[in-house]
Amino acid sequence: MKPSAAPADEVSLQQFRALAAIAQTGSFTLAADALQLTQPAVSHLIKRMEQQLGQPLVVRGRRIRLTDAGQMMADTAQRALRMIDESVHACRSQAQLQEGRVVVAVGHLTAGALLPALLARFSKAHPQLVATLHDSNAAQMVAQVLSREADLALGSDIGQTHSELATERLFSERMALFLRHDHPLAQRASVQGRDLDGLPLVHVNPDAVVWRAISRELSAVANVYPQVVHHVSMLTTAFGMIQAGAGVALLPRYVARLMPPDLRAVPIVRPVLEFPVVAIRLAKQPLSPAAMAFLAMARQHLRPGQASA
Repeated sequence: MKPSAAPADEVSLQQFRALAAIAQTGSFTLAADALQLTQPAVSHLIKRMEQQLGQPLVVRGRRIRLTDAGQMMADTAQRALRMIDESVHACRSQAQLQEGRVVVAVGHLTAGALLPALLARFSKAHPQLVATLHDSNAAQMVAQVLSREADLALGSDIGQTHSELATERLFSERMALFLRHDHPLAQRASVQGRDLDGLPLVHVNPDAVVWRAISRELSAVANVYPQVVHHVSMLTTAFGMIQAGAGVALLPRYVARLMPPDLRAVPIVRPVLEFPVVAIRLAKQPLSPAAMAFLAMARQHLRPGQASA
């Protein structure tokens, strides 16, 4: 038997399925039933496969048996088909949100204040999915998305400095001045930008782009240039330093739910300062179904007053 002009790599998946079915059933007829094909169709698939490979694969007669080459190909087909079927099942399960995993890098301020309720809601809606959160500063959020360690990131705006990334604003929160309960400004209903002049500030996550915008607005509207005396990365550290009398902090109001009882959060007016929270992802990389489901829930619920609704 001479091979045809068609190369062996054109052997089809259907041909492999036919050969595997014959190996399992020992019959062209039973193989056809298993594949929901006619017996002539299965015979044609095997004959064409033999032509492509250049040698017999099946010894036909009262009792069907495979040649050595046929058995080798059948064994390979069964292993490959099992892997293919498992992969197809996994992809379909992921698309139907029956399984999957999403890794989210979350800014420190957003992580503790808003993500627990969102994560609980996500787990309730999709119990088969696994969501992993990485507490991160601004630089870490960017690095983890770029390296694909995280599917997406949620936190403060990163600006337009990374062409590989796409950002989507989820909401904006007004800023407040966080200070100790016995501070002279603690009992006010609000403070103005000019009241910040000369106050020692504890700066949380100083690498975040949002602080540059806030500083520009304070200087333009109130002619105030924040006097930063301490730079910290963690919100708990900032709260501890405020409690110790080491300074005050400008923070989005939603973190007030985490502050100790001896601190106060006083809204800032004139100017009203905004803290945008964004979703960050790779611009040209599709999100997995699990990541898309998480982002959809973040769009709907990740804002103060709704995360726990």
